[in-house]
Amino acid sequence: MVNQLFYGDNLEVLRKHIKDETIDLCYIDPPFNSKRNYNQIYNNVGKEDKAQAQAFIDTWTWDDHANQGLAEIQENYLGHFTSQSIDLISGLTKVLGKGSLLAYLVNMTLRVAEIHRVLKPTGSFYLHCDPTASHYLKIIIDAIFCSQGGDFKNEITWNQVYQKYEQNYIDKYYRYQDDDGRKWMSDNLSAAGLALTGRQSRLKE
Repeated sequence: MVNQLFYGDNLEVLRKHIKDETIDLCYIDPPFNSKRNYNQIYNNVGKEDKAQAQAFIDTWTWDDHANQGLAEIQENYLGHFTSQSIDLISGLTKVLGKGSLLAYLVNMTLRVAEIHRVLKPTGSFYLHCDPTASHYLKIIIDAIFCSQGGDFKNEITWNQVYQKYEQNYIDKYYRYQDDDGRKWMSDNLSAAGLALTGRQSRLKE
């Protein structure tokens, strides 16, 4: 499989087109269970009107698809689910009930199990998510990957590189300005007033 692009439901593509242990790296940026609908704006060049098309719906409900997915996990469809992931989803069904969150987690479990199947033993998996359900997704991945010899390596967190301050805070503390007009503050690099443990170093004054 070289330079191929598939368009469609990734679960169907994984099951029908991707062989076992053939992928080096998989990165997914799935819905987050944000309970929001996302839209894409298309600009018509040279025209004033804009057409808006719905990109995807991130609102989950317990329906026939969720019931089918739960049955596939609990019945170990094609032998792709670990006993740990089956027990986990069964336990979450009792804890969460058959609702929006469980529908989302069942959907994700189906796909993560297939991703594990197609990855090479040396492959890597990156999951992009947010705090809405990340704590559940972590244990789902552990139940599928770590139970079969995989290792959790790290969590990568990305944030804004700056913080927006109130104007009165800026006026009070950022009292200096460089030649380019950027404001800055003078501070004590020795961190005076803080209780620190371990080895310390201080700049000479």
